[in-house]
Amino acid sequence: MTYRPFSFITAVSLAGLAVFLGVLQSLLCPAAPARALTGDGHGQGYLSADGWWIGAYHFDDGALGFCLNPGKTAPTGLNYSYADPAGMGWWTPEQSAVLAYIARTWAGSGDRLTAAAGQLATWIYAGMSDADARAHAARAGADADAVYRRAAEMLAEAGDRASTGVRAAVVVELAETGPGRVRVELTVDRLGGPDLLPPGAHTVSVTLDGASFDDGAETRSVASGTDIPIQPTGRMASVTVSASATAGELPYGNRLTVALPTVDAQSVLIAEPATATATANARAAGPSPLPFQPRVETETSAPEAHPGAQVADTLLVTVAEGDGLLPTWGVRTTDAGFEPVTAIVESTLHGPFDRPIAEAEVAPADAPRVCSVETEVDDVGEYVTPSCALPSDGYYVWTERIDPARTDPGEGGERLRSWTSRFGVASEITRVVPASGAPAALPGVTELAETGTKAVVPALLSVGTSAIGTMLLVASRLRSRGPGGVRLVRRRRPRRARTTWMSL
Repeated sequence: MTYRPFSFITAVSLAGLAVFLGVLQSLLCPAAPARALTGDGHGQGYLSADGWWIGAYHFDDGALGFCLNPGKTAPTGLNYSYADPAGMGWWTPEQSAVLAYIARTWAGSGDRLTAAAGQLATWIYAGMSDADARAHAARAGADADAVYRRAAEMLAEAGDRASTGVRAAVVVELAETGPGRVRVELTVDRLGGPDLLPPGAHTVSVTLDGASFDDGAETRSVASGTDIPIQPTGRMASVTVSASATAGELPYGNRLTVALPTVDAQSVLIAEPATATATANARAAGPSPLPFQPRVETETSAPEAHPGAQVADTLLVTVAEGDGLLPTWGVRTTDAGFEPVTAIVESTLHGPFDRPIAEAEVAPADAPRVCSVETEVDDVGEYVTPSCALPSDGYYVWTERIDPARTDPGEGGERLRSWTSRFGVASEITRVVPASGAPAALPGVTELAETGTKAVVPALLSVGTSAIGTMLLVASRLRSRGPGGVRLVRRRRPRRARTTWMSL
Protein backbone atom coordinates (compact mmCIF):
# COMPACT_ATOMS: atom_id res chain seq x y z
CA MET A 1 0.00 0.00 0.00
CA THR A 2 1.33 3.47 -0.89
CA TYR A 3 0.96 6.11 1.82
CA ARG A 4 0.56 9.81 1.08
CA PRO A 5 1.10 11.27 4.56
CA PHE A 6 2.20 14.68 3.32
CA SER A 7 -0.66 15.61 1.03
CA PHE A 8 -2.02 18.00 3.64
CA ILE A 9 1.23 19.89 3.91
CA THR A 10 1.81 20.10 0.18
CA ALA A 11 -1.70 21.48 -0.37
CA VAL A 12 -1.24 24.40 1.98
CA SER A 13 -0.45 27.67 0.27
CA LEU A 14 2.25 29.97 1.52
CA ALA A 15 -0.23 32.37 3.14
CA GLY A 16 -2.31 29.56 4.54
CA LEU A 17 0.76 27.86 5.96
CA ALA A 18 1.73 31.00 7.84
CA VAL A 19 -1.73 31.18 9.40
CA PHE A 20 -1.62 27.47 10.14
CA LEU A 21 1.73 27.78 11.90
CA GLY A 22 0.41 30.55 14.10
CA VAL A 23 -2.64 28.52 15.10
CA LEU A 24 -0.57 25.37 15.56
CA GLN A 25 1.89 27.16 17.78
CA SER A 26 -0.88 28.59 19.95
CA LEU A 27 -2.36 25.12 20.36
CA LEU A 28 0.89 23.34 21.09
CA CYS A 29 2.65 25.94 23.24
CA PRO A 30 0.11 28.52 24.41
CA ALA A 31 2.37 29.71 27.24
CA ALA A 32 5.54 30.30 25.22
CA PRO A 33 6.46 31.50 21.73
CA ALA A 34 7.78 29.07 19.13
CA ARG A 35 11.51 28.47 19.23
CA ALA A 36 12.97 29.89 16.06
CA LEU A 37 15.77 28.06 14.28
CA THR A 38 17.54 28.18 10.97
CA GLY A 39 18.55 25.51 8.51
CA ASP A 40 22.28 26.12 8.44
CA GLY A 41 23.64 23.34 6.26
CA HIS A 42 23.95 19.66 5.59
CA GLY A 43 24.63 16.59 7.66
CA GLN A 44 25.96 13.43 5.98
CA GLY A 45 25.01 12.72 2.36
CA TYR A 46 25.87 13.42 -1.28
CA LEU A 47 25.93 16.61 -3.37
CA SER A 48 25.52 15.84 -7.05
CA ALA A 49 27.65 17.41 -9.75
CA ASP A 50 24.76 19.67 -10.69
CA GLY A 51 24.22 20.85 -7.10
CA TRP A 52 21.41 18.59 -5.85
CA TRP A 53 21.64 17.20 -2.30
CA ILE A 54 20.49 13.85 -0.90
CA GLY A 55 21.08 13.24 2.79
CA ALA A 56 20.39 14.79 6.19
CA TYR A 57 19.92 18.52 6.87
CA HIS A 58 21.40 20.38 9.83
CA PHE A 59 19.89 23.15 11.97
CA ASP A 60 21.61 25.78 14.05
CA ASP A 61 20.57 24.10 17.32
CA GLY A 62 22.38 20.91 16.30
CA ALA A 63 19.29 18.98 15.16
CA LEU A 64 19.41 16.70 12.11
CA GLY A 65 16.54 15.58 9.95
CA PHE A 66 15.17 14.38 6.61
CA CYS A 67 13.12 16.48 4.21
CA LEU A 68 9.47 15.58 3.80
CA ASN A 69 8.54 17.38 0.54
CA PRO A 70 10.63 16.52 -2.52
CA GLY A 71 10.65 19.24 -5.12
CA LYS A 72 10.31 22.15 -2.71
CA THR A 73 12.98 24.60 -1.65
CA ALA A 74 15.74 23.13 0.53
CA PRO A 75 15.94 24.18 4.20
CA THR A 76 19.41 25.74 4.05
CA GLY A 77 19.31 29.40 5.08
CA LEU A 78 15.57 29.40 5.89
CA ASN A 79 13.81 30.07 9.20
CA TYR A 80 11.89 27.28 10.92
CA SER A 81 10.00 26.49 14.10
CA TYR A 82 9.30 23.16 15.73
CA ALA A 83 5.86 21.56 15.89
CA ASP A 84 4.50 18.36 17.32
CA PRO A 85 2.19 16.73 14.75
CA ALA A 86 0.58 14.44 17.30
CA GLY A 87 -3.17 14.90 17.37
CA MET A 88 -3.19 17.04 14.21
CA GLY A 89 -4.38 14.18 12.04
CA TRP A 90 -1.38 14.15 9.73
CA TRP A 91 -0.54 10.48 10.15
CA THR A 92 -1.87 7.36 11.82
CA PRO A 93 -0.01 6.07 14.89
CA GLU A 94 1.54 3.39 12.70
CA GLN A 95 2.70 5.90 10.07
CA SER A 96 4.14 8.09 12.79
CA ALA A 97 5.94 5.03 14.16
CA VAL A 98 7.63 4.33 10.81
CA LEU A 99 8.70 7.92 10.30
CA ALA A 100 9.94 8.21 13.88
CA TYR A 101 11.97 5.00 13.47
CA ILE A 102 13.58 6.23 10.23
CA ALA A 103 14.54 9.61 11.69
CA ARG A 104 15.63 8.23 15.06
CA THR A 105 17.73 5.43 13.59
CA TRP A 106 19.42 7.00 10.57
CA ALA A 107 19.14 10.82 10.48
CA GLY A 108 22.10 11.20 12.84
CA SER A 109 24.29 8.66 11.08
CA GLY A 110 27.91 9.52 10.46
CA ASP A 111 27.90 7.48 7.25
CA ARG A 112 26.86 9.38 4.12
CA LEU A 113 25.39 6.35 2.30
CA THR A 114 23.23 5.57 5.32
CA ALA A 115 22.07 9.18 5.64
CA ALA A 116 21.26 9.38 1.92
CA ALA A 117 19.31 6.11 2.04
CA GLY A 118 17.40 7.36 5.07
CA GLN A 119 16.39 10.50 3.14
CA LEU A 120 15.29 8.40 0.17
CA ALA A 121 13.32 6.01 2.43
CA THR A 122 11.48 9.01 3.91
CA TRP A 123 10.48 10.26 0.45
CA ILE A 124 9.42 6.77 -0.69
CA TYR A 125 7.30 6.27 2.41
CA ALA A 126 5.66 9.64 1.67
CA GLY A 127 4.53 8.31 -1.70
CA MET A 128 7.37 9.02 -4.12
CA SER A 129 7.14 6.81 -7.20
CA ASP A 130 9.80 4.22 -7.92
CA ALA A 131 11.00 6.12 -10.97
CA ASP A 132 11.39 9.33 -8.97
CA ALA A 133 13.12 7.42 -6.17
CA ARG A 134 15.74 6.06 -8.59
CA ALA A 135 16.19 9.53 -10.10
CA HIS A 136 16.78 11.05 -6.65
CA ALA A 137 19.13 8.19 -5.73
CA ALA A 138 21.24 9.18 -8.74
CA ARG A 139 22.36 12.21 -6.76
CA ALA A 140 24.68 9.80 -4.94
CA GLY A 141 26.63 9.22 -8.15
CA ALA A 142 28.41 5.88 -8.17
CA ASP A 143 26.60 4.88 -4.97
CA ALA A 144 23.14 5.41 -6.45
CA ASP A 145 22.22 1.72 -6.65
CA ALA A 146 23.56 1.09 -3.14
CA VAL A 147 21.55 4.01 -1.77
CA TYR A 148 18.38 2.73 -3.48
CA ARG A 149 18.85 -0.82 -2.16
CA ARG A 150 19.64 0.40 1.33
CA ALA A 151 16.52 2.59 1.36
CA ALA A 152 14.39 -0.44 0.49
CA GLU A 153 16.01 -2.38 3.37
CA MET A 154 15.31 0.51 5.73
CA LEU A 155 11.63 0.57 4.80
CA ALA A 156 11.31 -3.17 5.38
CA GLU A 157 13.08 -2.88 8.73
CA ALA A 158 11.01 0.11 9.83
CA GLY A 159 7.78 -1.68 8.89
CA ASP A 160 8.66 -4.44 11.36
CA ARG A 161 10.78 -2.72 14.02
CA ALA A 162 9.02 0.62 14.34
CA SER A 163 7.03 0.90 17.55
CA THR A 164 4.09 2.73 19.02
CA GLY A 165 5.42 2.54 22.57
CA VAL A 166 7.34 0.63 25.22
CA ARG A 167 6.08 -1.00 28.42
CA ALA A 168 7.73 -2.03 31.68
CA ALA A 169 6.73 -4.86 33.99
CA VAL A 170 8.16 -5.50 37.44
CA VAL A 171 8.44 -8.97 38.95
CA VAL A 172 8.88 -9.24 42.74
CA GLU A 173 9.32 -12.71 44.19
CA LEU A 174 9.92 -13.69 47.80
CA ALA A 175 11.68 -16.91 48.72
CA GLU A 176 10.76 -19.27 51.55
CA THR A 177 14.37 -18.99 52.68
CA GLY A 178 17.09 -16.50 51.81
CA PRO A 179 16.85 -13.49 49.50
CA GLY A 180 13.99 -12.77 47.14
CA ARG A 181 14.41 -11.14 43.74
CA VAL A 182 13.24 -8.25 41.60
CA ARG A 183 13.33 -8.10 37.80
CA VAL A 184 12.17 -5.42 35.36
CA GLU A 185 11.13 -6.55 31.89
CA LEU A 186 10.81 -4.12 28.97
CA THR A 187 8.52 -4.90 26.04
CA VAL A 188 8.45 -2.81 22.87
CA ASP A 189 5.13 -2.59 21.03
CA ARG A 190 6.53 -2.98 17.53
CA LEU A 191 4.48 -3.00 14.36
CA GLY A 192 5.63 -6.58 13.84
CA GLY A 193 4.36 -7.60 17.29
CA PRO A 194 5.40 -7.28 20.96
CA ASP A 195 9.13 -7.62 21.48
CA LEU A 196 10.40 -8.63 24.93
CA LEU A 197 13.85 -7.09 25.10
CA PRO A 198 16.80 -9.31 26.03
CA PRO A 199 18.50 -9.07 29.44
CA GLY A 200 20.65 -6.00 29.88
CA ALA A 201 19.02 -4.03 27.05
CA HIS A 202 18.61 -0.90 29.19
CA THR A 203 19.24 0.49 32.66
CA VAL A 204 16.26 0.86 34.96
CA SER A 205 15.97 2.71 38.28
CA VAL A 206 14.25 0.56 40.93
CA THR A 207 13.06 1.70 44.36
CA LEU A 208 12.06 -0.85 46.99
CA ASP A 209 9.71 -0.59 49.95
CA GLY A 210 9.89 -3.30 52.58
CA ALA A 211 13.19 -4.67 51.28
CA SER A 212 16.71 -3.62 50.38
CA PHE A 213 19.38 -4.61 47.91
CA ASP A 214 22.42 -6.58 49.04
CA ASP A 215 24.29 -3.38 49.90
CA GLY A 216 21.45 -2.13 52.11
CA ALA A 217 20.27 0.51 49.63
CA GLU A 218 16.61 0.85 48.73
CA THR A 219 17.18 2.45 45.30
CA ARG A 220 19.49 1.17 42.61
CA SER A 221 20.01 1.29 38.85
CA VAL A 222 19.78 -2.25 37.49
CA ALA A 223 20.00 -3.93 34.11
CA SER A 224 16.62 -4.73 32.61
CA GLY A 225 15.65 -8.38 32.31
CA THR A 226 18.00 -9.56 35.08
CA ASP A 227 17.21 -11.00 38.51
CA ILE A 228 18.52 -8.81 41.32
CA PRO A 229 18.60 -10.27 44.88
CA ILE A 230 16.61 -8.39 47.50
CA GLN A 231 16.29 -8.98 51.24
CA PRO A 232 12.98 -8.25 53.01
CA THR A 233 13.45 -5.93 55.97
CA GLY A 234 10.23 -6.70 57.85
CA ARG A 235 10.36 -8.45 61.21
CA MET A 236 6.84 -9.86 61.20
CA ALA A 237 5.89 -13.44 60.37
CA SER A 238 4.76 -12.30 56.91
CA VAL A 239 6.35 -9.53 54.87
CA THR A 240 5.19 -7.28 52.04
CA VAL A 241 7.62 -5.89 49.46
CA SER A 242 6.84 -3.40 46.68
CA ALA A 243 9.03 -2.15 43.85
CA SER A 244 8.66 0.78 41.47
CA ALA A 245 10.71 0.99 38.28
CA THR A 246 11.41 3.79 35.82
CA ALA A 247 13.27 3.54 32.54
CA GLY A 248 13.87 6.77 30.63
CA GLU A 249 15.45 7.97 27.38
CA LEU A 250 14.41 4.85 25.49
CA PRO A 251 14.64 4.79 21.66
CA TYR A 252 11.09 3.59 21.01
CA GLY A 253 7.63 4.90 20.27
CA ASN A 254 6.10 7.12 17.59
CA ARG A 255 6.92 10.54 18.96
CA LEU A 256 7.77 12.99 16.20
CA THR A 257 9.02 16.52 15.84
CA VAL A 258 8.67 18.40 12.57
CA ALA A 259 10.47 21.60 11.65
CA LEU A 260 8.00 23.79 9.72
CA PRO A 261 9.25 26.60 7.46
CA THR A 262 7.98 30.16 7.52
CA VAL A 263 7.93 30.13 3.71
CA ASP A 264 6.90 27.58 1.11
CA ALA A 265 9.77 25.13 1.49
CA GLN A 266 10.63 21.66 2.67
CA SER A 267 9.30 20.55 6.06
CA VAL A 268 11.89 18.49 7.91
CA LEU A 269 11.42 15.34 9.97
CA ILE A 270 13.65 15.78 13.05
CA ALA A 271 15.44 12.91 14.74
CA GLU A 272 14.26 12.19 18.29
CA PRO A 273 16.90 9.68 19.40
CA ALA A 274 15.67 8.59 22.82
CA THR A 275 12.57 10.11 24.36
CA ALA A 276 10.33 7.23 25.48
CA THR A 277 9.83 6.30 29.13
CA ALA A 278 8.34 3.27 30.83
CA THR A 279 7.25 2.86 34.44
CA ALA A 280 5.79 -0.01 36.44
CA ASN A 281 5.05 -1.11 39.99
CA ALA A 282 4.64 -4.47 41.66
CA ARG A 283 3.96 -5.85 45.10
CA ALA A 284 4.42 -9.25 46.70
CA ALA A 285 3.67 -10.74 50.10
CA GLY A 286 5.00 -13.92 51.62
CA PRO A 287 6.34 -15.59 54.74
CA SER A 288 9.39 -13.98 56.28
CA PRO A 289 12.44 -15.90 55.00
CA LEU A 290 14.15 -15.54 58.39
CA PRO A 291 14.54 -18.76 60.42
CA PHE A 292 12.89 -19.03 63.81
CA GLN A 293 14.17 -20.85 66.89
CA PRO A 294 11.58 -22.51 69.16
CA ARG A 295 12.40 -23.03 72.83
CA VAL A 296 10.53 -25.34 75.16
CA GLU A 297 10.36 -25.23 78.94
CA THR A 298 8.74 -28.30 80.45
CA GLU A 299 7.27 -29.58 83.71
CA THR A 300 6.11 -33.05 84.56
CA SER A 301 2.50 -33.48 85.61
CA ALA A 302 3.46 -35.45 88.73
CA PRO A 303 6.65 -34.82 90.71
CA GLU A 304 5.69 -37.93 92.73
CA ALA A 305 3.52 -40.88 91.81
CA HIS A 306 2.88 -44.60 92.42
CA PRO A 307 3.55 -47.44 89.99
CA GLY A 308 0.88 -47.67 87.28
CA ALA A 309 0.06 -43.96 87.38
CA GLN A 310 -0.13 -41.88 84.19
CA VAL A 311 2.29 -38.98 83.79
CA ALA A 312 2.40 -36.27 81.09
CA ASP A 313 4.58 -33.27 80.39
CA THR A 314 3.48 -29.64 80.13
CA LEU A 315 5.28 -27.71 77.35
CA LEU A 316 5.70 -23.94 77.47
CA VAL A 317 6.70 -23.03 73.89
CA THR A 318 8.43 -19.71 73.17
CA VAL A 319 10.60 -18.27 70.37
CA ALA A 320 14.18 -17.16 70.88
CA GLU A 321 15.31 -13.71 69.71
CA GLY A 322 18.69 -12.97 68.19
CA ASP A 323 20.55 -11.67 65.17
CA GLY A 324 19.19 -13.17 61.98
CA LEU A 325 16.23 -14.78 63.76
CA LEU A 326 12.54 -14.09 63.30
CA PRO A 327 11.32 -12.89 66.71
CA THR A 328 7.95 -14.58 66.29
CA TRP A 329 6.54 -17.92 65.18
CA GLY A 330 6.90 -18.48 61.44
CA VAL A 331 4.10 -18.91 58.93
CA ARG A 332 3.74 -20.65 55.57
CA THR A 333 1.73 -19.91 52.44
CA THR A 334 -1.40 -21.95 51.72
CA ASP A 335 -4.31 -21.61 49.30
CA ALA A 336 -6.27 -20.02 52.13
CA GLY A 337 -3.54 -17.55 53.03
CA PHE A 338 -0.86 -17.67 55.72
CA GLU A 339 -0.93 -20.43 58.31
CA PRO A 340 1.50 -21.16 61.18
CA VAL A 341 4.31 -23.61 60.62
CA THR A 342 3.69 -26.86 62.48
CA ALA A 343 6.53 -28.36 64.53
CA ILE A 344 6.63 -31.77 66.20
CA VAL A 345 7.85 -31.93 69.81
CA GLU A 346 9.14 -35.43 70.51
CA SER A 347 8.95 -36.20 74.25
CA THR A 348 10.69 -39.23 75.73
CA LEU A 349 10.16 -40.52 79.28
CA HIS A 350 13.36 -42.12 80.58
CA GLY A 351 13.46 -44.50 83.52
CA PRO A 352 13.31 -46.07 85.89
CA PHE A 353 16.57 -45.09 87.56
CA ASP A 354 17.29 -46.49 91.02
CA ARG A 355 18.85 -43.30 92.29
CA PRO A 356 18.31 -39.54 91.91
CA ILE A 357 19.05 -38.20 88.42
CA ALA A 358 21.92 -35.80 87.87
CA GLU A 359 21.51 -33.08 85.21
CA ALA A 360 23.55 -33.46 82.04
CA GLU A 361 23.71 -32.01 78.55
CA VAL A 362 22.26 -35.15 76.95
CA ALA A 363 20.76 -38.42 78.14
CA PRO A 364 23.16 -41.33 78.69
CA ALA A 365 23.32 -43.60 75.67
CA ASP A 366 22.13 -46.57 77.75
CA ALA A 367 19.36 -44.68 79.55
CA PRO A 368 16.22 -46.86 79.78
CA ARG A 369 13.05 -45.56 78.13
CA VAL A 370 9.42 -45.98 79.02
CA CYS A 371 7.79 -44.35 75.99
CA SER A 372 8.01 -41.58 73.39
CA VAL A 373 5.09 -39.33 72.49
CA GLU A 374 4.60 -36.50 70.00
CA THR A 375 2.85 -33.15 70.29
CA GLU A 376 2.11 -30.81 67.39
CA VAL A 377 2.77 -27.17 68.17
CA ASP A 378 2.00 -24.26 65.84
CA ASP A 379 2.48 -21.19 67.98
CA VAL A 380 3.90 -19.99 71.26
CA GLY A 381 1.89 -21.08 74.28
CA GLU A 382 1.28 -24.02 76.61
CA TYR A 383 0.66 -27.58 75.46
CA VAL A 384 0.29 -30.95 77.25
CA THR A 385 1.81 -34.15 75.89
CA PRO A 386 0.03 -37.51 75.82
CA SER A 387 0.62 -39.46 79.03
CA CYS A 388 2.69 -42.53 79.74
CA ALA A 389 2.20 -45.20 82.44
CA LEU A 390 4.88 -45.50 85.13
CA PRO A 391 5.74 -49.20 85.36
CA SER A 392 7.56 -49.39 88.69
CA ASP A 393 9.17 -47.42 91.45
CA GLY A 394 12.29 -45.33 90.84
CA TYR A 395 13.14 -42.03 89.18
CA TYR A 396 11.82 -40.91 85.76
CA VAL A 397 12.61 -37.86 83.67
CA TRP A 398 11.27 -36.31 80.44
CA THR A 399 13.41 -35.00 77.56
CA GLU A 400 12.18 -33.14 74.49
CA ARG A 401 13.46 -32.28 71.05
CA ILE A 402 12.29 -30.59 67.84
CA ASP A 403 13.67 -31.97 64.60
CA PRO A 404 13.06 -29.67 61.58
CA ALA A 405 13.20 -32.72 59.32
CA ARG A 406 9.83 -33.77 60.75
CA THR A 407 8.26 -30.73 59.01
CA ASP A 408 8.13 -30.75 55.21
CA PRO A 409 10.48 -28.11 53.70
CA GLY A 410 7.61 -26.74 51.63
CA GLU A 411 5.59 -26.26 54.81
CA GLY A 412 8.23 -24.21 56.61
CA GLY A 413 10.64 -26.91 57.73
CA GLU A 414 13.61 -25.13 56.16
CA ARG A 415 13.03 -22.09 58.38
CA LEU A 416 12.51 -24.11 61.56
CA ARG A 417 15.57 -24.56 63.76
CA SER A 418 16.18 -27.61 65.90
CA TRP A 419 15.90 -27.67 69.68
CA THR A 420 16.90 -30.27 72.30
CA SER A 421 16.35 -30.15 76.06
CA ARG A 422 18.93 -30.95 78.71
CA PHE A 423 18.70 -34.26 80.55
CA GLY A 424 17.73 -34.42 84.20
CA VAL A 425 16.13 -30.97 84.62
CA ALA A 426 14.45 -30.98 88.03
CA SER A 427 11.04 -29.87 86.77
CA GLU A 428 10.98 -32.95 84.51
CA ILE A 429 11.60 -35.57 87.20
CA THR A 430 8.98 -37.86 88.73
CA ARG A 431 9.76 -39.99 91.80
CA VAL A 432 7.72 -43.19 91.92
CA VAL A 433 7.26 -44.91 95.29
CA PRO A 434 5.25 -47.99 96.18
CA ALA A 435 1.66 -47.38 97.15
CA SER A 436 2.07 -49.54 100.31
CA GLY A 437 4.70 -51.59 102.09
CA ALA A 438 8.32 -50.72 102.72
CA PRO A 439 9.88 -48.22 100.37
CA ALA A 440 12.97 -48.87 98.36
CA ALA A 441 16.27 -48.12 100.11
CA LEU A 442 17.24 -44.44 99.94
CA PRO A 443 20.74 -43.11 99.61
CA GLY A 444 22.10 -40.95 102.38
CA VAL A 445 22.53 -37.89 100.18
CA THR A 446 20.19 -36.85 97.32
CA GLU A 447 21.39 -34.59 94.49
CA LEU A 448 18.56 -32.18 93.55
CA ALA A 449 18.83 -32.00 89.80
CA GLU A 450 18.62 -28.34 88.82
CA THR A 451 20.96 -26.71 91.37
CA GLY A 452 23.12 -29.41 92.83
CA THR A 453 21.85 -28.56 96.36
CA LYS A 454 22.18 -31.55 98.73
CA ALA A 455 19.30 -32.65 100.95
CA VAL A 456 20.21 -34.99 103.83
CA VAL A 457 17.79 -37.92 104.40
CA PRO A 458 18.72 -39.81 107.59
CA ALA A 459 18.75 -43.58 107.52
CA LEU A 460 15.45 -44.79 108.92
CA LEU A 461 15.35 -47.78 111.26
CA SER A 462 12.21 -49.12 112.81
CA VAL A 463 10.11 -46.21 111.55
CA GLY A 464 6.50 -46.83 110.49
CA THR A 465 5.60 -46.96 106.85
CA SER A 466 3.20 -44.06 107.18
CA ALA A 467 5.88 -41.73 108.59
CA ILE A 468 8.32 -42.65 105.83
CA GLY A 469 5.70 -42.00 103.18
CA THR A 470 4.91 -38.60 104.65
CA MET A 471 8.56 -37.58 104.65
CA LEU A 472 9.00 -38.70 101.06
CA LEU A 473 5.93 -36.77 99.96
CA VAL A 474 7.20 -33.56 101.55
CA ALA A 475 10.72 -34.04 100.16
CA SER A 476 9.48 -34.70 96.64
CA ARG A 477 7.51 -31.42 96.55
CA LEU A 478 10.51 -29.27 97.43
CA ARG A 479 12.46 -27.60 94.64
CA SER A 480 15.68 -25.77 95.31
CA ARG A 481 15.68 -21.99 94.88
CA GLY A 482 19.40 -21.78 95.58
CA PRO A 483 21.37 -21.68 98.75
CA GLY A 484 18.68 -19.74 100.62
CA GLY A 485 15.71 -22.07 100.62
CA VAL A 486 13.05 -23.94 98.66
CA ARG A 487 9.72 -23.24 96.99
CA LEU A 488 6.58 -25.29 96.46
CA VAL A 489 6.01 -26.38 92.84
CA ARG A 490 2.84 -24.77 91.46
CA ARG A 491 0.89 -26.32 88.61
CA ARG A 492 -0.08 -24.37 85.46
CA ARG A 493 -3.35 -25.01 83.75
CA PRO A 494 -2.62 -26.20 80.17
CA ARG A 495 -3.91 -24.10 77.28
CA ARG A 496 -4.47 -26.73 74.63
CA ALA A 497 -2.84 -29.71 72.93
CA ARG A 498 -2.93 -31.41 69.59
CA THR A 499 -1.08 -34.67 69.89
CA THR A 500 -0.17 -38.10 68.60
CA TRP A 501 1.79 -40.67 70.61
CA MET A 502 3.83 -43.82 70.30
CA SER A 503 4.82 -46.23 73.07
CA LEU A 504 8.16 -47.97 73.04
